[in-house]
Amino acid sequence: MDWTDKLSIVAIIGLTVITAGMMGSHEMAKKGDKNPGLLMEQGSAYASQIETDKKIYAQVASYNEQGLHTEAMSELKNVMEKYPNKSLSYVYLARLYLDDGQLADSIHNYRRAVEMEPDYVDKKAPLFIGDEVRKVVREGVEKLQREQTLRPKDKEVGEAIKDVYYLQRRLAGGCE
Repeated sequence: MDWTDKLSIVAIIGLTVITAGMMGSHEMAKKGDKNPGLLMEQGSAYASQIETDKKIYAQVASYNEQGLHTEAMSELKNVMEKYPNKSLSYVYLARLYLDDGQLADSIHNYRRAVEMEPDYVDKKAPLFIGDEVRKVVREGVEKLQREQTLRPKDKEVGEAIKDVYYLQRRLAGGCE
């Protein structure tokens, strides 16, 4: 056995060890075992956020369930003044506009919510509302394209179409 045989054996063993290590780390990544502590920490942060949001928006939700949209809108405006950076406000606003038949305003507020909190369209996140957004997007595409053919120079319709296409991309997994 000469030195080239020995070098070849060392190279093969080295490559085998590297390949085994890469396969092991790939399997861990697939299982989500990268850092279980981090995953639990994120889950408890979501749970805490959800509980806090339930308290903040309790009156808005109550009014909305009772069909008192004017009162719900008024209470939501108060919440938005008190908590200006809460993305959930835009979700509630979108829902209220949708209940009042204002599709373009609803779509615009869903877009604002998703821009502020991308987890709303992440199927793996506890905040996922993608199914409700998808329903509004489907309805919006149909109606807004008809509106655009009827009023091609209407800027409001053009902006609403941009919002609906943005939401479509985000629902499909695209990023902005």
